[in-house]
Amino acid sequence: MTIKNYPLSGNARAKHTADFLNISSVTLWRWTKNKPGFPQATRLTERVTIYDAQEIRQWVKAQSAGIKGI
Repeated sequence: MTIKNYPLSGNARAKHTADFLNISSVTLWRWTKNKPGFPQATRLTERVTIYDAQEIRQWVKAQSAGIKGI
């Protein structure tokens, strides 16, 4: 998934979210666990975890603007 086709709203799988953020899946899990203000994941099943695409986009926008904790 590229930046252009990452959803504006709804949910996105962890792999797609990592690709959108240009980070590895391991880094995504680490950020989810340890980075204050980073959007939390929702575990649907043992093997399926999703992120709210709008929250991820808002977090990226806040980071670009220099706002911490959003």
